Amino acid sequence: MALERTLRDPIQLLDPASYLEPVPTPDCDVCGALADQWRDARNPNSPNYDVTRASDIIVEMRRHQGGVKGK
Repeated sequence: MALERTLRDPIQLLDPASYLEPVPTPDCDVCGALADQWRDARNPNSPNYDVTRASDIIVEMRRHQGGVKGK
């Protein structure tokens, strides 16, 4: 029996523009600063526009909030 080398269904990729805004923990200065950085990185009119960095900031915020265990 030969190995099947094609996918049965099409791959569905997420649209980076559809990522939800991260929710900072109330009264947390770190979360507030990360949320500000995220908004800046997601703003196409900003000189700091970088969707990859925006994604990294979301991960950083989740780790800070204890949602993702990392090294």
